[in-house]
Amino acid sequence: MKRLRNIGRLFTGTATGVIEDAAIIFDASEIAWCGKHGDEPRELLESVTDEHDCAGGLVTAGLIDAHTHPVYAGDRMAEVAMRSAGAGYAEVAKAGGGIRATVEATRRETIGDLEEATARRLWSWLEGGTTTVEAKTGYHLEREGELESTRLLARLGKRDDLPRIEATFLAAHALPPDRGARIGSYARQVAEWCADAYMAGARFCDVFCDQGYFSVAQSRTILKAGLAAKLIPRIHADELDRTGGSRLAAELHAVSADHLLRANRGDAFALARAGVVATLAPGTALSIGKLPPVAELIEAGTVIALGTDHNPGTSGITSMSVVVALAVAVFKMSVERALLAATLGGAYSLSRSDRGVVAPHKLADLVLWEAEHEGAFAWAYGLKPSIVWLRGAQVFA
Repeated sequence: MKRLRNIGRLFTGTATGVIEDAAIIFDASEIAWCGKHGDEPRELLESVTDEHDCAGGLVTAGLIDAHTHPVYAGDRMAEVAMRSAGAGYAEVAKAGGGIRATVEATRRETIGDLEEATARRLWSWLEGGTTTVEAKTGYHLEREGELESTRLLARLGKRDDLPRIEATFLAAHALPPDRGARIGSYARQVAEWCADAYMAGARFCDVFCDQGYFSVAQSRTILKAGLAAKLIPRIHADELDRTGGSRLAAELHAVSADHLLRANRGDAFALARAGVVATLAPGTALSIGKLPPVAELIEAGTVIALGTDHNPGTSGITSMSVVVALAVAVFKMSVERALLAATLGGAYSLSRSDRGVVAPHKLADLVLWEAEHEGAFAWAYGLKPSIVWLRGAQVFA
């Protein structure tokens, strides 16, 4: 067993709140005990074979990124520059940018090179203190490529040197760039692939339900097919326009409705009543210039999770501590609420009850930060970890 001692502040994420002068004992990949230093059970102390002095630092559960798109090739930096100069989404697409550009680059990449590049990216999450990453497919937009991307994520999820990976099948990301492609027929095809996606290792099915992408009816067809194939539904909802994605998420009791930039108070209450987590990405909200109804979501009692929305076009963020800082500055969330959204909220968004908090019998995914108080998250804009423990093993220091 290992003991972390001399923890200045332990942000548990539970009803216990913050424990000062704390200690944690964990056995292999599971926490055995946590609490006030000096209160450790004698039988556990006698089994401790390794100790780490946290020197009065802050310890939290490993952060959870509940929305990412890390499987891609190429870059769209010229497009980013265009948007910064005032170009709109349609103008960028006309110039050959947008999702289509990434699809073309990703299709040209060998699966081996794509897997290596994705692994390198995922390591950067771990460097920033993120121990669980939701990762979507969605840049092949054809059957074999989407399934191979799913298998790729499943393989990477078995590696001990990378974050835990929750694979999401997002073949319904956009209309494929192929000649003659039609959104309706493509939606029906994606629905037929869901069973194969489950067998390939996906846990979730996602759809970009929005203006110019998949309609509510098309999204419903795909997500219901996913449910029949044992895939848990989540949905990109009401990001570009309020088209009904939030209400569809509530109807299907999806685990998460993401972005929600155009959602309203009624949508917030519908999500809360249905137990749907609101997964928000402040970096994307800033990029688009529209904020989600955070105050209304909080008023409704909706659980909030946070994500980087890392993707090749609008968000290069891989640091969830940056996202926490942005949630405080942009969404006006308290540090405590933002940090809870990046830990326990993320666990809810991924339908996982074994992580996101520091408590007995939870996973020993822990971070010692270069700080003595959680307020540093809102000050540093990218607070750095001193040490990351994943599955009870030190993987970054």
